[in-house]
Amino acid sequence: MLSALRKSTERHPGKAALVDSTSRYAYGELFDTARCVAGALRQLGVERQEAVLLMLDNHAEHVVTWVGLCFALGVQVPVNTAYKGGIFAHIVADSGARVIVIEDAYCERLGQIADQVPRLRTVVVRGGAGDALPRGRFDVVPFAMLLGSPPAEPRPAVPGDLVAYMYTSGTTGPSRGVLYPYGQAWSCGAPEFFGSAQAEDRALVTLPLFHVAGQFAGVLNAFIAGATAVVRPAFHAATFLDEAREFGCTYAVLIGAMASFVYRQPPRETDSRNPLERILIFPLIPEVEEFQSRFAVEALTSYGMTEVSSPLVAPVGRVRPRGCGWVRPDFEARLVDEQDMEVERGRVGELVLRPKNPWSVMLGYHGRADKTVEMWRNLWIHTGDLMRQDEEGQFFFVDRGKDAIRRRGENVSSFEIEAAINGHPAVLESAAVGVASEGSEDEVLAAIVVRPGETVAAEALIRYLVDTLPYFMVPRYLRFVDALPKTPTQKVVKHELRAGGTEGAWDRVAAGLRVDRTGLHVESPGH
Repeated sequence: MLSALRKSTERHPGKAALVDSTSRYAYGELFDTARCVAGALRQLGVERQEAVLLMLDNHAEHVVTWVGLCFALGVQVPVNTAYKGGIFAHIVADSGARVIVIEDAYCERLGQIADQVPRLRTVVVRGGAGDALPRGRFDVVPFAMLLGSPPAEPRPAVPGDLVAYMYTSGTTGPSRGVLYPYGQAWSCGAPEFFGSAQAEDRALVTLPLFHVAGQFAGVLNAFIAGATAVVRPAFHAATFLDEAREFGCTYAVLIGAMASFVYRQPPRETDSRNPLERILIFPLIPEVEEFQSRFAVEALTSYGMTEVSSPLVAPVGRVRPRGCGWVRPDFEARLVDEQDMEVERGRVGELVLRPKNPWSVMLGYHGRADKTVEMWRNLWIHTGDLMRQDEEGQFFFVDRGKDAIRRRGENVSSFEIEAAINGHPAVLESAAVGVASEGSEDEVLAAIVVRPGETVAAEALIRYLVDTLPYFMVPRYLRFVDALPKTPTQKVVKHELRAGGTEGAWDRVAAGLRVDRTGLHVESPGH
């Protein structure tokens, strides 16, 4: 981070590095402001490699904050801004952080879990005074203090130093913090691996900055290239091209569901008249060739996960539907069977990986040595994803071997959905799975066993979950069953639930219940 920004600043200090709706930071201004943030964090007592939580929206000051934290050599812990309740409390407590930088709008949620996070002491509030926080519980600091403090010289980092705990969804337990070193951030963001951002580009970043893709493949990718990162508050399919035109963006990063939503917009005569030249799409949508033709752009793709950055890439001109690309020269990749024996070319196997360069994948899971060893079985990182490889060496995604669900760009933990459902007094047990949706990703279906003698209406359960889960975790489909399918060792056989699809299941969308960031909305059925 420091070396990339220093080089870009030395080359063109007055060039725009970072732009949002109301702000513009030239490279020199970004560098100097980040030094102020680093100085403020030191005043707050943040030590070298100490975890600091960031629960911020998409804007330039979010980027300035995590760059400043890097200059202080602290460790950022990005928090999904939809988190609340138990999931939020788990990440705050598990990280061990004493300091959080948070939007005022989320202080009420922090106040609700204050008694569950005793180590957290300092709350830096942006956009308000933190009036929703319990009086006297925290040391409340205004965000302006970060930007207005005397600057500090950046602390240099080495590739093995930690840049972040990136919490990823667990399938057999609570979310785990991936120990993310600087070498891995570079591996994820370096343009040399994707042929993506170039110095003359303006990169449109609509992905959340609390995600690896938004932060490293979006913003850091642009900084390394000496390009301009244009950060937008959120993704909107209907206005995506208009925003690209407004800001003159030539490059963008989209997850598959986002690309699908853009493609499904009503065609307009102006679709091909936009400044975009290249879009990184992962995973690729089935209509990728039609997408490229309609919007006059070239697509590229990659496969990655929080633990390993992006070891498979397909450059411009070589993308194919369901293709994930070829293994990068700095990684090794195999497809293996249940015994970790390599399968023949063309057969389906689990993708396992290992790096050739040090510090380019995770250091492990924070506080979970057992899960780290499990992930690195036989000295290969096990992705849990099933793929096949064609004669040209390209890898093609077949199925997700894990029980994690991918919905609206979020990796959703079935474990956490089930824990929330099981918290309802009428529910005995449940199982959540991903089922096919209209886009390229999943919808959530929950199979529910009600306690003997109890009843619960589908709508009532949804209303309960809206108050308990982030909006993107609330199931669309509910199926009430007498018993869950299980193995002799009492593990739920989820592939049977997935195979059953949605036929006969209650559909909240068909029932007129829409859930978004603002809560539950009742509309006409099927709207």
